[in-house]
Amino acid sequence: MATTARRARTAKKTAPAAKRKVPAAKRKAPAPKKAARAVKKPAARVPAMARKTIDPGLPWDDSLPLAQARQIGNTIYVSGQVAYSTAGQLVGEGDMRAQTRQVFDNIKAVLAAAGAGIEDIIKINTYITDQSKFMDMLEVRKDIFGAHPPASTAVVVAGLAFPGLLIEVEAIAIKS
Repeated sequence: MATTARRARTAKKTAPAAKRKVPAAKRKAPAPKKAARAVKKPAARVPAMARKTIDPGLPWDDSLPLAQARQIGNTIYVSGQVAYSTAGQLVGEGDMRAQTRQVFDNIKAVLAAAGAGIEDIIKINTYITDQSKFMDMLEVRKDIFGAHPPASTAVVVAGLAFPGLLIEVEAIAIKS
């Protein structure tokens, strides 16, 4: 008998909703319709800053697929400069100081072609192949920048793109 009563209670609880009658007072009102959303127009496109390639006129790089620098707005990104003369000859083989001076002469030439100068450099990345010559590089760099050096990173690497190179420096400058 208890089993029959339990079944009856269970049956009442699981009765399908369609068969149940809900009094009108307990019925929920339908949810109000959402207002249509306004379609947003895409934002007006801001014109891109002028971009240009900076070419200081080095004949040795004409056959290479690279830009010595790119200027976007008033920011100049100088590609890694190495110790090659304007004729494309290695300067200062085995001499970190001579190579560092040549590298910064090349950077000055690239910046001058963009209407900027060494004082506009805000960041440099330096790659050297011989850690024992790091202080030689720093001495030359101090002569060039004086009391106002840019932010910088120096990394010792196993080698650079061409034989005999001891240093390569890339720079970012903001034209004032």
